[in-house]
This record gives sequence, structure tokens and C-alpha cells, in this order.
Amino acid sequence: MTSDQLRRVATACVDRCRAGNSWPPDFAEFMQLVADCGGGGLGITTADVLSEFKRWRENEWRYGSADRFPWRQPVLYHICIELRREGVERNLTHAEHEKRAAALLQRWEKKTDAGYSVPPVRAQLAAPVSPSGPTPAQALHAEYLRRQAAGWFKK
Repeated sequence: MTSDQLRRVATACVDRCRAGNSWPPDFAEFMQLVADCGGGGLGITTADVLSEFKRWRENEWRYGSADRFPWRQPVLYHICIELRREGVERNLTHAEHEKRAAALLQRWEKKTDAGYSVPPVRAQLAAPVSPSGPTPAQALHAEYLRRQAAGWFKK
């Protein structure tokens, strides 16, 4: 564990004591604190994901797209993009955002534990360019207007 992660665990232990819980925490409680504060296999916590998500949402106007944003870790890009998409589609509350962020982080930790690597942040593919000229519907409409002007249709 890094010194920052150890500091978070120690702070969580102190906060737990201030809240009136017993000291020292039993082994299961301590392991839960380490899991919550330690950051798991990727070294980030749900709080890290939510703070990066907030930082991105507040500063996204400065960048042309999400792939140009200076992400702290590439996995945060993938998590935050998915979190935003689901948040918009499902109109998630703050509590639901937290739960979803934890689930997405856990999913990425399982992937990396299974041997998969986190893909780098890449620019998204551009939208396909439509061929020049009219669409089939526009071509049919133009032909109809040409025939109408030529007197093909009798009244």
C-alpha cells in the first residue's frame, strides 16, 4: 500500500472511533476499512472515481472531447464515460451514481485481476461521412417533381 492509502486507512480508523465505535476494530472491520480506503487492485477507490467524475464534468467545456481531458488514470476515462452515459439514460441520483461507480470500479478490478489490461485513452472514431449527392429519398422526390413538371400526371 502507498503512504496515501495508509493515511486514508488511519483517518478512517480515527473517524470510526470518533463516531463511537470500539477501538481497535476487529479483523473483519479493519479489512473492510482497508478495502474501502486502500483502493483494491487498481489503487483507486469509489471516492476517487467520483471526484474524477466531478472534476471532468466541471472542466469538460475546456476540452473538445473526453479523450483530450487529462485523466489521472486511463481506467477512470472508461469508468466515467460509462457512468455519465448511464446517469443520463437512467436519470440517476447522487446515491445511485455512487453505487454505479462502485460497481463499475469493481468490474474493472475483476477484469484486471483476470489478466486483461486497461485500454489506453483513444480518440473516438469519427462519424461516417455520407456520400456526396442526394439521398435515395431526395432523388425520388426530384424525379417526381421532374415528371410532374413534364406533364406526366393528368388532373
